Amino acid sequence: MREQKSIYRMTDRELRAYKRQQKRRKQIQRRIYTMIATICMIVVCAVSFHGIRSVASNGENQLKFKYYTQVTVAYGETLWDLCDSYIDYEEYKDKNAYIAEVRSINHLSDENGVRAGQTLIVPYYSYDFVK
Repeated sequence: MREQKSIYRMTDRELRAYKRQQKRRKQIQRRIYTMIATICMIVVCAVSFHGIRSVASNGENQLKFKYYTQVTVAYGETLWDLCDSYIDYEEYKDKNAYIAEVRSINHLSDENGVRAGQTLIVPYYSYDFVK
């Protein structure tokens, strides 16, 4: 391999060639760094925007998806009434388990009932996939 000459001892022609070579190296390095940064950004975006869905399966190998909906409590309505409308007995062992989950989601204590006009989030299951 040829030994590098000191830039102070180079002729003008050699110095121009040396500067062009250095400029090309910097351009190549910049392109490599840009490609690496682009690949990293694509990976980060793919991981962060990957959807997480809650899936349960019934005995027929058909997928059942868990969703949440917002419900406004009507006058005289209780958690038991809401439970009758939204519970899926394949997923919950009884109404108490479903009501316990609704209380947990909405941060309700056991002694507090629900009031008319109050908005609650309740879970339900469906075989339909909604994007």
